[in-house]
Amino acid sequence: MDIELTPRLLAGRLVQVTDINAVIELKGRMGMLHLPLRSIITDKKLEIGDPVEVYISYAKVTKPEANETKQ
Repeated sequence: MDIELTPRLLAGRLVQVTDINAVIELKGRMGMLHLPLRSIITDKKLEIGDPVEVYISYAKVTKPEANETKQ
């Protein structure tokens, strides 16, 4: 099945911030996103409740390569 995956801009807010990661609650009942701090672009200290935007697309299941082993 060939479908073009186009990233969409989704809004959310920070609900948890630790020394190594942050948790974003996405609007529209889209779920939670756990990200390492190094992947968040900001000029200020992160605080709970900060609004965020993230580009995301659907996940596509791929077939394993012939030389990969099942785990």
